[in-house]
Amino acid sequence: MRARAAPPPPDLDPARREGETVGVLAGDALRVAADFLDSIESDDADARKTLTDEAGVCRRMAEAVARAPLRNSSQVLTPTDLDGRFFTLTERMWSNAVVASYLLGRATDLMKALPAADGALKNRLLLDAQRLQRVRTLLDLAPNAQLGPRLSELIPLLRELERPVEGETPFPPLLIDGVTADPIFHASAQDAYRIVVGRELDDLPAMASAVWSGKLALAWLRARERGWSLTAVEAAQLAEAVRSPREPWSRAPAVPGDWINLDPEAAGEVLRLISAHHRVGSARAPFPLAGFCDRVRTLALRCHGGIMLIETQGRVSGGATGIAAFVLTEDKVLAVDGTSAWIHDLNDAVGPHLQDEGARLDYIRLFMNCVRHDGERFQPTESFEDLADRATDVDGLRDLCAGHARVIEPAGFDAEGRWLFLLVVCHRQGFFATGLALAPDGVVEMIDDTLLADGVPVRSERMDGLFVILEPKEAIS
Repeated sequence: MRARAAPPPPDLDPARREGETVGVLAGDALRVAADFLDSIESDDADARKTLTDEAGVCRRMAEAVARAPLRNSSQVLTPTDLDGRFFTLTERMWSNAVVASYLLGRATDLMKALPAADGALKNRLLLDAQRLQRVRTLLDLAPNAQLGPRLSELIPLLRELERPVEGETPFPPLLIDGVTADPIFHASAQDAYRIVVGRELDDLPAMASAVWSGKLALAWLRARERGWSLTAVEAAQLAEAVRSPREPWSRAPAVPGDWINLDPEAAGEVLRLISAHHRVGSARAPFPLAGFCDRVRTLALRCHGGIMLIETQGRVSGGATGIAAFVLTEDKVLAVDGTSAWIHDLNDAVGPHLQDEGARLDYIRLFMNCVRHDGERFQPTESFEDLADRATDVDGLRDLCAGHARVIEPAGFDAEGRWLFLLVVCHRQGFFATGLALAPDGVVEMIDDTLLADGVPVRSERMDGLFVILEPKEAIS
Protein backbone atom coordinates (compact mmCIF):
# COMPACT_ATOMS: atom_id res chain seq x y z
CA MET A 1 0.00 0.00 0.00
CA ARG A 2 1.09 3.56 -0.60
CA ALA A 3 -0.34 7.03 -0.15
CA ARG A 4 -1.23 9.47 -2.90
CA ALA A 5 -2.33 13.09 -2.69
CA ALA A 6 -5.52 13.77 -0.75
CA PRO A 7 -7.60 16.98 -0.61
CA PRO A 8 -6.51 19.62 1.93
CA PRO A 9 -8.07 18.96 5.34
CA PRO A 10 -10.35 21.38 7.19
CA ASP A 11 -8.86 23.38 10.06
CA LEU A 12 -8.59 20.97 12.99
CA ASP A 13 -6.84 23.38 15.36
CA PRO A 14 -9.02 23.47 18.54
CA ALA A 15 -7.90 27.04 19.22
CA ARG A 16 -9.62 28.15 16.00
CA ARG A 17 -12.84 26.27 16.73
CA GLU A 18 -13.84 27.96 19.97
CA GLY A 19 -17.55 27.61 20.70
CA GLU A 20 -17.92 24.31 18.85
CA THR A 21 -18.06 20.94 20.58
CA VAL A 22 -15.31 18.35 20.73
CA GLY A 23 -17.72 16.00 18.97
CA VAL A 24 -18.07 18.33 15.97
CA LEU A 25 -14.30 18.69 15.77
CA ALA A 26 -13.94 14.90 15.96
CA GLY A 27 -16.49 14.53 13.17
CA ASP A 28 -14.37 16.73 10.91
CA ALA A 29 -11.27 14.73 11.86
CA LEU A 30 -13.04 11.47 10.95
CA ARG A 31 -13.90 12.90 7.53
CA VAL A 32 -10.21 13.68 7.07
CA ALA A 33 -9.45 10.09 8.05
CA ALA A 34 -12.03 8.80 5.55
CA ASP A 35 -10.58 10.90 2.72
CA PHE A 36 -7.13 9.60 3.59
CA LEU A 37 -8.28 5.96 3.57
CA ASP A 38 -9.89 6.52 0.17
CA SER A 39 -6.63 7.99 -1.12
CA ILE A 40 -4.51 4.91 -0.34
CA GLU A 41 -3.49 2.93 -3.40
CA SER A 42 -3.16 -0.85 -3.22
CA ASP A 43 -2.85 -3.66 -5.75
CA ASP A 44 -4.45 -6.04 -3.25
CA ALA A 45 -8.21 -6.15 -3.88
CA ASP A 46 -9.00 -7.36 -0.35
CA ALA A 47 -6.92 -4.59 1.22
CA ARG A 48 -8.59 -2.01 -1.02
CA LYS A 49 -12.06 -3.24 0.00
CA THR A 50 -11.09 -3.14 3.70
CA LEU A 51 -9.91 0.46 3.36
CA THR A 52 -13.08 1.46 1.50
CA ASP A 53 -15.23 -0.16 4.18
CA GLU A 54 -13.31 1.62 6.94
CA ALA A 55 -13.67 4.94 5.16
CA GLY A 56 -17.42 4.35 5.12
CA VAL A 57 -17.41 3.57 8.84
CA CYS A 58 -15.47 6.80 9.49
CA ARG A 59 -18.06 8.83 7.61
CA ARG A 60 -20.98 7.24 9.45
CA MET A 61 -19.27 7.73 12.78
CA ALA A 62 -18.42 11.35 11.89
CA GLU A 63 -22.12 12.22 11.84
CA ALA A 64 -22.82 10.24 15.01
CA VAL A 65 -20.02 11.62 17.17
CA ALA A 66 -20.79 15.19 16.09
CA ARG A 67 -24.43 14.79 17.18
CA ALA A 68 -23.99 12.72 20.34
CA PRO A 69 -20.47 11.62 21.34
CA LEU A 70 -21.65 9.63 24.37
CA ARG A 71 -24.52 7.74 22.70
CA ASN A 72 -24.27 3.97 22.22
CA SER A 73 -22.48 3.33 18.93
CA SER A 74 -24.55 0.20 18.19
CA GLN A 75 -27.23 2.62 16.97
CA VAL A 76 -24.85 3.45 14.11
CA LEU A 77 -22.69 0.39 13.57
CA THR A 78 -23.18 -3.36 13.64
CA PRO A 79 -20.95 -5.89 15.42
CA THR A 80 -19.52 -6.98 12.06
CA ASP A 81 -18.29 -3.50 11.12
CA LEU A 82 -14.47 -3.36 11.15
CA ASP A 83 -14.44 -7.16 10.90
CA GLY A 84 -14.90 -7.56 14.63
CA ARG A 85 -11.62 -5.84 15.44
CA PHE A 86 -13.37 -3.46 17.80
CA PHE A 87 -16.80 -4.76 18.67
CA THR A 88 -17.68 -7.93 20.54
CA LEU A 89 -20.94 -9.82 20.66
CA THR A 90 -21.18 -9.26 24.43
CA GLU A 91 -23.54 -6.85 26.17
CA ARG A 92 -20.87 -4.17 26.56
CA MET A 93 -21.83 -0.88 24.92
CA TRP A 94 -19.23 1.35 23.30
CA SER A 95 -19.89 5.05 22.97
CA ASN A 96 -19.51 6.93 19.71
CA ALA A 97 -16.55 8.78 21.24
CA VAL A 98 -14.68 5.57 22.04
CA VAL A 99 -15.20 4.17 18.55
CA ALA A 100 -14.23 7.50 16.98
CA SER A 101 -11.04 7.55 19.03
CA TYR A 102 -10.16 4.07 17.79
CA LEU A 103 -10.76 5.07 14.17
CA LEU A 104 -8.68 8.23 14.50
CA GLY A 105 -5.88 6.25 16.10
CA ARG A 106 -5.86 3.72 13.26
CA ALA A 107 -5.77 6.45 10.61
CA THR A 108 -2.96 8.21 12.50
CA ASP A 109 -0.87 5.03 12.58
CA LEU A 110 -1.39 4.47 8.85
CA MET A 111 -0.42 8.06 8.03
CA LYS A 112 2.83 7.64 9.92
CA ALA A 113 3.65 4.22 8.46
CA LEU A 114 2.70 4.42 4.78
CA PRO A 115 5.36 5.21 2.17
CA ALA A 116 4.62 8.22 -0.03
CA ALA A 117 5.55 9.28 -3.53
CA ASP A 118 7.88 12.03 -2.31
CA GLY A 119 9.08 13.83 0.79
CA ALA A 120 6.55 16.65 0.47
CA LEU A 121 3.61 14.22 0.51
CA LYS A 122 5.12 12.26 3.41
CA ASN A 123 5.49 15.53 5.31
CA ARG A 124 1.83 16.32 4.65
CA LEU A 125 0.82 12.90 6.00
CA LEU A 126 2.86 13.37 9.16
CA LEU A 127 1.30 16.79 9.77
CA ASP A 128 -2.19 15.37 9.23
CA ALA A 129 -1.37 12.56 11.66
CA GLN A 130 -0.47 15.15 14.29
CA ARG A 131 -3.75 16.99 13.74
CA LEU A 132 -5.76 13.79 14.12
CA GLN A 133 -3.84 12.79 17.24
CA ARG A 134 -4.54 16.15 18.93
CA VAL A 135 -8.25 15.76 18.24
CA ARG A 136 -8.15 12.18 19.50
CA THR A 137 -6.51 13.29 22.76
CA LEU A 138 -9.24 15.89 23.33
CA LEU A 139 -11.92 13.33 22.52
CA ASP A 140 -10.48 10.89 25.05
CA LEU A 141 -10.22 13.55 27.76
CA ALA A 142 -13.43 15.53 27.26
CA PRO A 143 -15.84 13.97 24.75
CA ASN A 144 -18.82 16.10 25.80
CA ALA A 145 -16.98 19.44 26.09
CA GLN A 146 -17.29 22.73 24.28
CA LEU A 147 -14.05 24.18 22.99
CA GLY A 148 -13.03 27.35 24.78
CA PRO A 149 -11.39 28.85 27.88
CA ARG A 150 -13.27 26.70 30.42
CA LEU A 151 -12.08 23.50 28.79
CA SER A 152 -8.51 24.85 28.76
CA GLU A 153 -8.81 25.54 32.51
CA LEU A 154 -9.98 21.98 33.17
CA ILE A 155 -7.41 20.17 31.01
CA PRO A 156 -4.84 19.77 33.86
CA LEU A 157 -7.56 18.19 36.04
CA LEU A 158 -8.77 15.93 33.22
CA ARG A 159 -5.24 14.74 32.46
CA GLU A 160 -4.81 13.62 36.06
CA LEU A 161 -8.24 12.00 36.37
CA GLU A 162 -8.34 8.22 36.75
CA ARG A 163 -11.88 7.16 36.01
CA PRO A 164 -13.58 4.78 38.47
CA VAL A 165 -13.86 1.09 37.71
CA GLU A 166 -16.95 -0.99 38.37
CA GLY A 167 -17.41 -1.84 42.04
CA GLU A 168 -14.88 0.71 43.32
CA THR A 169 -15.55 2.03 46.83
CA PRO A 170 -15.20 5.66 47.95
CA PHE A 171 -12.06 7.09 49.50
CA PRO A 172 -12.05 7.74 53.25
CA PRO A 173 -13.67 11.19 53.67
CA LEU A 174 -10.83 12.52 55.82
CA LEU A 175 -8.48 12.30 52.83
CA ILE A 176 -10.57 14.52 50.56
CA ASP A 177 -12.96 16.56 52.72
CA GLY A 178 -10.68 19.58 52.57
CA VAL A 179 -10.76 19.48 48.78
CA THR A 180 -14.42 18.68 48.21
CA ALA A 181 -15.45 21.53 50.53
CA ASP A 182 -13.65 24.03 48.31
CA PRO A 183 -16.28 25.81 46.12
CA ILE A 184 -13.74 26.25 43.28
CA PHE A 185 -13.13 22.50 43.27
CA HIS A 186 -16.87 21.82 43.46
CA ALA A 187 -17.54 23.88 40.32
CA SER A 188 -14.66 22.25 38.48
CA ALA A 189 -15.74 18.75 39.52
CA GLN A 190 -19.28 19.40 38.28
CA ASP A 191 -18.03 20.69 34.93
CA ALA A 192 -15.45 17.91 34.54
CA TYR A 193 -18.00 15.16 35.21
CA ARG A 194 -20.43 16.75 32.74
CA ILE A 195 -17.92 16.90 29.89
CA VAL A 196 -16.56 13.40 30.55
CA VAL A 197 -19.80 11.52 31.28
CA GLY A 198 -22.52 13.79 29.94
CA ARG A 199 -24.61 13.85 33.13
CA GLU A 200 -24.77 15.85 36.35
CA LEU A 201 -22.61 14.75 39.27
CA ASP A 202 -25.31 15.74 41.76
CA ASP A 203 -27.76 13.35 40.07
CA LEU A 204 -25.69 10.26 40.88
CA PRO A 205 -26.63 7.91 43.71
CA ALA A 206 -24.71 8.72 46.90
CA MET A 207 -22.16 5.90 46.60
CA ALA A 208 -21.37 6.58 42.94
CA SER A 209 -21.16 10.32 43.60
CA ALA A 210 -18.71 9.72 46.44
CA VAL A 211 -16.48 7.55 44.22
CA TRP A 212 -16.41 10.11 41.42
CA SER A 213 -15.86 12.99 43.84
CA GLY A 214 -12.92 11.12 45.35
CA LYS A 215 -11.35 10.48 41.97
CA LEU A 216 -11.78 14.10 40.96
CA ALA A 217 -10.39 15.29 44.31
CA LEU A 218 -7.25 13.18 43.95
CA ALA A 219 -6.76 14.46 40.40
CA TRP A 220 -7.21 18.01 41.70
CA LEU A 221 -4.56 17.40 44.38
CA ARG A 222 -2.12 15.86 41.88
CA ALA A 223 -2.52 18.84 39.56
CA ARG A 224 -1.95 21.24 42.46
CA GLU A 225 0.99 19.33 43.99
CA ARG A 226 3.28 20.60 41.25
CA GLY A 227 3.49 24.04 42.84
CA TRP A 228 4.49 25.58 46.16
CA SER A 229 2.89 28.66 47.62
CA LEU A 230 5.06 31.67 48.42
CA THR A 231 5.03 33.18 51.87
CA ALA A 232 4.06 36.83 52.20
CA VAL A 233 7.70 37.68 52.93
CA GLU A 234 8.93 35.86 49.81
CA ALA A 235 6.33 37.57 47.62
CA ALA A 236 7.38 40.96 49.02
CA GLN A 237 11.05 40.18 48.33
CA LEU A 238 10.28 39.37 44.69
CA ALA A 239 8.21 42.53 44.28
CA GLU A 240 11.03 44.65 45.67
CA ALA A 241 13.66 42.97 43.45
CA VAL A 242 11.85 43.75 40.19
CA ARG A 243 11.13 47.32 41.31
CA SER A 244 14.85 47.99 41.79
CA PRO A 245 16.94 45.81 39.44
CA ARG A 246 20.67 46.01 40.06
CA GLU A 247 21.82 46.46 36.46
CA PRO A 248 20.56 46.60 32.85
CA TRP A 249 20.27 43.43 30.81
CA SER A 250 23.78 42.06 30.48
CA ARG A 251 23.16 40.22 27.20
CA ALA A 252 20.88 40.08 24.20
CA PRO A 253 18.14 37.41 24.30
CA ALA A 254 19.31 33.91 23.42
CA VAL A 255 16.61 33.58 20.74
CA PRO A 256 16.00 36.38 18.20
CA GLY A 257 12.50 37.84 18.19
CA ASP A 258 10.14 40.55 19.41
CA TRP A 259 10.90 40.40 23.12
CA ILE A 260 8.92 42.44 25.66
CA ASN A 261 10.55 43.77 28.84
CA LEU A 262 7.98 43.34 31.59
CA ASP A 263 7.06 46.09 34.00
CA PRO A 264 7.65 45.38 37.71
CA GLU A 265 4.10 44.16 38.42
CA ALA A 266 4.03 41.72 35.50
CA ALA A 267 7.63 40.63 36.15
CA GLY A 268 6.78 39.86 39.77
CA GLU A 269 3.80 37.73 38.70
CA VAL A 270 5.98 35.70 36.32
CA LEU A 271 8.64 35.18 38.99
CA ARG A 272 5.93 33.99 41.40
CA LEU A 273 4.85 31.41 38.81
CA ILE A 274 8.43 30.22 38.41
CA SER A 275 8.79 30.06 42.20
CA ALA A 276 5.77 27.77 42.46
CA HIS A 277 7.39 25.19 40.21
CA HIS A 278 11.14 25.51 40.78
CA ARG A 279 12.88 25.31 44.16
CA VAL A 280 16.59 24.82 44.87
CA GLY A 281 18.77 23.57 47.69
CA SER A 282 17.94 21.61 50.81
CA ALA A 283 15.80 24.50 52.06
CA ARG A 284 13.74 24.40 48.82
CA ALA A 285 14.17 28.12 48.26
CA PRO A 286 12.22 29.67 45.36
CA PHE A 287 14.57 29.77 42.37
CA PRO A 288 14.05 33.50 41.61
CA LEU A 289 14.95 34.42 45.20
CA ALA A 290 17.91 32.04 45.43
CA GLY A 291 19.18 33.42 42.10
CA PHE A 292 18.54 37.11 42.92
CA CYS A 293 16.40 37.49 39.79
CA ASP A 294 15.26 41.04 39.11
CA ARG A 295 14.51 41.37 35.39
CA VAL A 296 12.06 39.49 33.16
CA ARG A 297 11.41 39.56 29.42
CA THR A 298 9.04 37.45 27.33
CA LEU A 299 8.72 36.17 23.77
CA ALA A 300 5.59 34.59 22.27
CA LEU A 301 6.67 31.38 20.52
CA ARG A 302 4.95 31.22 17.16
CA CYS A 303 6.22 27.66 16.78
CA HIS A 304 4.16 26.65 19.84
CA GLY A 305 0.98 28.60 19.30
CA GLY A 306 1.98 31.70 21.27
CA ILE A 307 3.24 29.94 24.42
CA MET A 308 5.58 32.29 26.33
CA LEU A 309 9.35 31.90 26.52
CA ILE A 310 10.67 33.72 29.60
CA GLU A 311 14.16 35.00 30.34
CA THR A 312 15.10 36.28 33.79
CA GLN A 313 18.41 37.81 34.83
CA GLY A 314 20.06 36.96 38.14
CA ARG A 315 23.35 36.11 39.77
CA VAL A 316 25.20 32.89 40.52
CA SER A 317 27.60 32.07 43.34
CA GLY A 318 30.58 34.39 43.04
CA GLY A 319 28.45 37.23 41.73
CA ALA A 320 28.55 36.50 37.99
CA THR A 321 25.46 37.61 36.09
CA GLY A 322 23.47 34.92 34.29
CA ILE A 323 20.24 34.48 32.40
CA ALA A 324 17.81 31.61 33.00
CA ALA A 325 14.98 30.69 30.65
CA PHE A 326 11.58 29.06 31.23
CA VAL A 327 8.51 28.20 29.18
CA LEU A 328 4.99 28.70 30.55
CA THR A 329 2.34 26.15 29.54
CA GLU A 330 -1.24 26.00 30.75
CA ASP A 331 -0.38 23.88 33.80
CA LYS A 332 3.38 23.95 34.36
CA VAL A 333 6.57 25.97 34.07
CA LEU A 334 9.32 24.18 32.16
CA ALA A 335 12.94 25.07 32.86
CA VAL A 336 15.13 25.48 29.77
CA ASP A 337 17.98 23.55 31.35
CA GLY A 338 20.23 22.91 28.35
CA THR A 339 18.93 19.37 27.72
CA SER A 340 16.35 18.49 25.06
CA ALA A 341 13.88 17.08 27.60
CA TRP A 342 12.09 20.38 28.18
CA ILE A 343 11.34 20.95 24.50
CA HIS A 344 10.04 17.40 24.10
CA ASP A 345 7.81 17.98 27.16
CA LEU A 346 6.64 21.23 25.55
CA ASN A 347 5.89 19.44 22.29
CA ASP A 348 3.91 16.80 24.18
CA ALA A 349 1.95 19.48 26.07
CA VAL A 350 1.01 21.88 23.27
CA GLY A 351 2.38 20.34 20.07
CA PRO A 352 4.86 22.00 17.73
CA HIS A 353 2.99 24.35 15.37
CA LEU A 354 5.11 23.95 12.25
CA GLN A 355 2.60 24.49 9.46
CA ASP A 356 4.19 27.70 8.13
CA GLU A 357 7.79 28.47 7.21
CA GLY A 358 8.17 31.31 9.71
CA ALA A 359 7.17 29.04 12.58
CA ARG A 360 9.62 26.37 11.42
CA LEU A 361 12.48 28.89 11.31
CA ASP A 362 11.55 30.06 14.80
CA TYR A 363 11.60 26.45 15.99
CA ILE A 364 15.07 25.89 14.56
CA ARG A 365 16.32 29.05 16.29
CA LEU A 366 14.70 28.01 19.57
CA PHE A 367 16.06 24.47 19.46
CA MET A 368 19.60 25.34 18.40
CA ASN A 369 19.97 28.20 20.88
CA CYS A 370 18.46 26.43 23.88
CA VAL A 371 19.52 22.78 23.56
CA ARG A 372 23.19 22.63 24.54
CA HIS A 373 26.16 20.27 24.53
CA ASP A 374 28.42 20.65 27.57
CA GLY A 375 26.87 24.07 28.20
CA GLU A 376 27.60 25.35 24.69
CA ARG A 377 24.95 25.94 22.03
CA PHE A 378 25.16 25.41 18.30
CA GLN A 379 24.25 29.05 17.78
CA PRO A 380 22.78 29.94 14.38
CA THR A 381 24.91 32.77 12.98
CA GLU A 382 22.79 34.81 10.60
CA SER A 383 24.63 38.09 11.20
CA PHE A 384 27.32 39.69 13.35
CA GLU A 385 24.63 40.89 15.77
CA ASP A 386 23.88 37.30 16.78
CA LEU A 387 27.35 37.00 18.33
CA ALA A 388 28.11 40.62 19.26
CA ASP A 389 27.62 40.12 23.02
CA ARG A 390 30.17 37.26 22.99
CA ALA A 391 32.87 39.10 20.99
CA THR A 392 36.42 39.36 22.31
CA ASP A 393 37.61 41.11 19.13
CA VAL A 394 34.73 43.06 17.63
CA ASP A 395 36.44 43.96 14.34
CA GLY A 396 37.82 40.47 13.82
CA LEU A 397 34.43 38.88 14.54
CA ARG A 398 32.68 41.32 12.20
CA ASP A 399 35.07 40.39 9.37
CA LEU A 400 34.55 36.65 9.93
CA CYS A 401 30.76 37.07 10.01
CA ALA A 402 30.88 39.05 6.76
CA GLY A 403 32.50 36.04 5.11
CA HIS A 404 30.55 33.21 6.73
CA ALA A 405 27.26 34.29 8.36
CA ARG A 406 24.11 33.34 6.42
CA VAL A 407 20.37 33.47 6.93
CA ILE A 408 18.87 30.05 7.68
CA GLU A 409 17.79 28.60 4.34
CA PRO A 410 14.97 26.06 3.88
CA ALA A 411 16.14 23.25 1.57
CA GLY A 412 13.07 21.15 0.80
CA PHE A 413 12.29 17.69 2.20
CA ASP A 414 14.05 14.39 2.64
CA ALA A 415 12.45 11.04 1.85
CA GLU A 416 11.16 10.73 5.43
CA GLY A 417 9.10 13.91 5.09
CA ARG A 418 11.41 16.03 7.24
CA TRP A 419 12.10 19.67 6.41
CA LEU A 420 15.73 20.39 5.54
CA PHE A 421 17.65 23.55 6.45
CA LEU A 422 21.09 24.93 5.66
CA LEU A 423 22.73 27.32 8.12
CA VAL A 424 25.98 28.38 9.75
CA VAL A 425 26.42 27.76 13.47
CA CYS A 426 28.98 28.91 15.99
CA HIS A 427 30.02 26.18 18.41
CA ARG A 428 32.73 27.04 20.91
CA GLN A 429 35.21 29.01 18.75
CA GLY A 430 34.33 27.48 15.39
CA PHE A 431 32.02 28.28 12.47
CA PHE A 432 30.37 25.25 10.84
CA ALA A 433 28.25 24.89 7.70
CA THR A 434 25.41 22.75 8.97
CA GLY A 435 22.52 20.75 7.56
CA LEU A 436 19.49 20.05 9.75
CA ALA A 437 16.44 17.83 9.36
CA LEU A 438 13.28 18.81 11.28
CA ALA A 439 10.53 16.22 11.69
CA PRO A 440 6.90 17.37 12.11
CA ASP A 441 6.97 16.09 15.70
CA GLY A 442 9.76 18.54 16.55
CA VAL A 443 12.76 16.20 16.52
CA VAL A 444 15.84 17.90 15.04
CA GLU A 445 18.78 15.95 13.59
CA MET A 446 22.09 17.42 12.47
CA ILE A 447 22.82 15.61 9.20
CA ASP A 448 25.91 17.53 8.03
CA ASP A 449 28.57 19.83 9.46
CA THR A 450 31.71 21.22 7.85
CA LEU A 451 34.27 23.41 9.63
CA LEU A 452 34.45 26.83 7.98
CA ALA A 453 36.67 28.74 10.40
CA ASP A 454 38.44 28.07 13.67
CA GLY A 455 39.60 30.50 16.31
CA VAL A 456 36.47 32.67 16.12
CA PRO A 457 36.95 35.46 18.72
CA VAL A 458 33.98 34.76 20.97
CA ARG A 459 33.67 33.89 24.64
CA SER A 460 32.38 30.46 25.61
CA GLU A 461 29.22 29.90 27.61
CA ARG A 462 28.48 27.47 30.40
CA MET A 463 25.52 26.46 32.56
CA ASP A 464 25.56 27.19 36.29
CA GLY A 465 22.41 25.47 37.46
CA LEU A 466 19.70 26.99 35.27
CA PHE A 467 21.73 30.12 34.52
CA VAL A 468 23.72 30.61 31.33
CA ILE A 469 26.86 32.65 31.97
CA LEU A 470 29.76 33.81 29.83
CA GLU A 471 33.19 32.43 30.59
CA PRO A 472 35.89 35.06 31.26
CA LYS A 473 37.92 36.08 28.21
CA GLU A 474 41.00 34.37 29.58
CA ALA A 475 39.13 31.04 29.70
CA ILE A 476 39.04 30.75 25.88
CA SER A 477 41.13 27.80 24.77
